[in-house]
Amino acid sequence: MDIRQLRTFVTVARFGSVTKAAEALHITQPAVSGQLRSLEEELDVRLLSRTTSSVTLTQAGEALLGKAEKAIEVFGEFVHAARGFRGQIEGRLRIGFVMLDPAVLRVGPLLAEMVARHPGLKIDLQVGRTSWLVDALRSAEIDAALLVCKAQPEGTRMKVLDEITFRLVVPACWERFADDSLERLADRPWIRMAPRSGHQEVLNEILQGTAIKPVETVEADHEQLMRALVAAGVGVGLLREALAIEAREAGEAVFFGDHRATTQLAFVYAEGRSGDPAIQATLEALDAIRHPAWARPV
Repeated sequence: MDIRQLRTFVTVARFGSVTKAAEALHITQPAVSGQLRSLEEELDVRLLSRTTSSVTLTQAGEALLGKAEKAIEVFGEFVHAARGFRGQIEGRLRIGFVMLDPAVLRVGPLLAEMVARHPGLKIDLQVGRTSWLVDALRSAEIDAALLVCKAQPEGTRMKVLDEITFRLVVPACWERFADDSLERLADRPWIRMAPRSGHQEVLNEILQGTAIKPVETVEADHEQLMRALVAAGVGVGLLREALAIEAREAGEAVFFGDHRATTQLAFVYAEGRSGDPAIQATLEALDAIRHPAWARPV
């Protein structure tokens, strides 16, 4: 038995005519009669009574018509669902994220898009320091990462998504500075930037051309932790501009002059993975959720 036989049975019952059923199904009358005969023989049940002028349902046909219609409906739902999986990617994708606000990284929209497009793909999220994420990419511990970086890590490909500006801030509880010369901070404690991090790259740019070697204290690589340390008076810090504004409005920190630098938010993956279907799917999802600032080319 196949679904075509059931469809033919239902169509003949609906029209009460083999001729009209054949026209509706775009097949010949002998083909309709043959499918009906095959169905009845397989079931060993008479479904239709035929005369020279009409076709009517038998008692068994009347009882089974609704079930046949339901079977055709369920089969259609099955086919539709199966076609929805065409081009689906299965397997596992491991994505690392730098320690910034997930809303800034747009983790939620990205994962929502990925899950909707590829429900068979299992995605692992890992948060870590920039240095670990870069090493993990090289050692294949993760497949891709959202990083804050000024330069493309060696052996990777990078899709720039946005620009991020960082501001130099000092604790609000410190005495007010008469000027914004960086030399004024030479003897003050600084929150140490993690090596090989996006924060360290930005700080190096801000300090470029000065003779300052910061007196570094506590090391931090998480922006909310940095904010908390600055608010507590631990030392000079570097905060993402939007977060720095929040800290200033909350009375936790003040801008130190207009010392700032800009870096990039980027999707980074190993160069050898450029043809990987899961990586390509992620790039497509990033394009789908991008806002105007995410319009830069790969």
